Amino acid sequence: MGSRLLTKIVAVLITVVLLLLLSTQIAPEDIIITLKNINPVYLVSGFILYTGTYVFRAWRFHILLNKEVSIKDLFFITCVHNMMNNLLPARTGELSYIYLLKTRQKKTTGEGLATLIIARIFDFMVISFFFLVLFLSIDNLIPGAVILVVTGVLFLLFMVFLLLGVLFYGNVLLKIFEKFAYSINFKNFRAGDYILNKGKDTFQCFEKFKNGSMNLHLSVIFLSIGIWVLSYALFYVIAVSMNIQLDAVQILFASSFAVFSSVLPIQGIGGFGTMEGGWALGFVAVGVTKEVAIYTGFGFHLIILLYTLLLGTIGYLAIHSEDTIKKSL
Repeated sequence: MGSRLLTKIVAVLITVVLLLLLSTQIAPEDIIITLKNINPVYLVSGFILYTGTYVFRAWRFHILLNKEVSIKDLFFITCVHNMMNNLLPARTGELSYIYLLKTRQKKTTGEGLATLIIARIFDFMVISFFFLVLFLSIDNLIPGAVILVVTGVLFLLFMVFLLLGVLFYGNVLLKIFEKFAYSINFKNFRAGDYILNKGKDTFQCFEKFKNGSMNLHLSVIFLSIGIWVLSYALFYVIAVSMNIQLDAVQILFASSFAVFSSVLPIQGIGGFGTMEGGWALGFVAVGVTKEVAIYTGFGFHLIILLYTLLLGTIGYLAIHSEDTIKKSL
């Protein structure tokens, strides 16, 4: 059985099982009623905030790519990339950024992979910082919620250290892998030679970033903070729009669990099941009833999915129109 087929099967199973478990706990009409009662002003405000995160992500990639690709082009690539990432299982949509950057902007696979990994490193660092600050600022968690918090913290720390290890010690890892590859004649295979060459390309890009100016590093840090400030503002707006009556700290802390679920490599198709589960866990932890936590989780996911599809469609049409223009010239 191929790895792609296995990934699809696992994704379908995760989606079906989680959706069945969650949907049996609520009345489906509660989701519809919740969405119908949302004031359109909240939806428009949320869309503006969500679009803002895309602008900041495109700007960050613009900086990481030495300003060789325009923010406008990277915005459209980000639109398609995020849509694919939210729709495809197990974070496989990440590959769309590398593909689009290579085919649209003639950047190497190594540049695409390196800038994507660096962006994810800073995402995890900012998320970890926000989560710890929110945790230290919150009180009256329900019994047992501390276990969830510790699990979330350990997961974030693991990801941060793993990615930092790849960034700072990548060359060492590559040399070890090269020795192993030569010992088993892996390089003699076409796939082996491809992996080794792309690995070298990627780690060369890491070196450029590490040796970059202080302005480069500070720009990436502040843009990463901006992305997540806007993201958390979006979570708050959507939660309030669904009449979740908690204070800001509780809402932001609880919604962090939805963020965790979205970055897990076990994400189901379209993120269904995992995102609702993360949202529900977080809000139950701060005292919201199980039923409300679950049906607002579905509402939250459907709204985010709507935003993602809208921007993804805009990005796809913009890229497609550029192709049409180029062919007509």
